[in-house]
Amino acid sequence: MRLFRSTNPMMRRMHPGAMGGTSDYPATIGTFSVKLLLLTGILVGFASFSFFNLVNTGNITGGIALLIGAPIVAIISVFVAMSKPHLAMYFAFIYAMTQGIFLGTISGIYELSFGDGIVSTALLATLGVFFAMGFLYMSGLVKVTSRFRRVMFTLLLGLFFTSLVLLILSLFGALGGLSLGFLLFISAISSVVAALYLLMDFDNVARLIESGADRQYEWVFALSMMVTLVWLYVELLRLIAILSRRRN
Repeated sequence: MRLFRSTNPMMRRMHPGAMGGTSDYPATIGTFSVKLLLLTGILVGFASFSFFNLVNTGNITGGIALLIGAPIVAIISVFVAMSKPHLAMYFAFIYAMTQGIFLGTISGIYELSFGDGIVSTALLATLGVFFAMGFLYMSGLVKVTSRFRRVMFTLLLGLFFTSLVLLILSLFGALGGLSLGFLLFISAISSVVAALYLLMDFDNVARLIESGADRQYEWVFALSMMVTLVWLYVELLRLIAILSRRRN
């Protein structure tokens, strides 16, 4: 199934022929949307609790151990879900809960550090980008071709290695020498790439439905889109924070 061989990290790990054929319960845009909304609701609920707990009391939900363990559990959940589609629903829930706790805490830290409604701004920006990318895809203004996917994967690799270098520099205390302009450039590029990855998520869902694949794969694709949205939100949050620092 070459249709599903994308540069999306989740989709690339799935068996090429696993989604072939038709099903008695084929995937539809309606049932996919319900799953995505459900996962989003769970993530937002846990993130809100974690966020307000930190902002109002100064306490991290579950302590440092949970803050460190939550993203690790979330990453493991993603890999299990994409390799075991029949278990994707359960691990998608686990991802939404653990990632929600982590995002809520990180958002609280940014809110306390920068204020000015930085979290609400990032949320609105994420929502706006999501609908903008959806419009671009459905209108046909942007086509998701195989070349587009290869370019996006190349950009993703570039961002990964750049982030790795920046992490190493930060561990040796060398990151302080980098200008805000450079960090702003990297953050802006990361935000654009994350936004463009939404186009591939939309295309993956469209191809899933066209193939007549079983409805269980909707959980995998809903989780995939949520991973992209979380990535986009984090990048926009960081971008807005850097812009705030430049103003000050």
